[in-house]
Amino acid sequence: MGKQKATLLGAMLMVALTSGCASYRTSSNIETKTPASLAADTKVIISEDSLPNKKYTAVGPIEVSIKKLTAFHKNPTREQANEALSEKARVIGADAVVNVTYKSGIGFTTWGYMDAKGMGVKLAE
Repeated sequence: MGKQKATLLGAMLMVALTSGCASYRTSSNIETKTPASLAADTKVIISEDSLPNKKYTAVGPIEVSIKKLTAFHKNPTREQANEALSEKARVIGADAVVNVTYKSGIGFTTWGYMDAKGMGVKLAE
């Protein structure tokens, strides 16, 4: 029985260590199946405040969650969350996301997460 347990443990460890390149999962309230309204190279402003010196119109709320899939990967970062916010903003035609808040931790279904949410807005020209 001892040899079988060691073999099983070794196999489980190898699966965990080689669980592929997919180390993060991203979810959002914005469907990515919709074609982006803005080009992928469009710079999106991400701000934790309301951009008091700029005029804009609210497009809609954007929420993203980046979750790491194993204990062996680095915790998701604000930079990853900002990139996901930018991608979702382009989908809805927003060129900025304002009043962004972040929350991170460990959840029941993930080894670590970074949540970010804010309001997608269209800047006045």
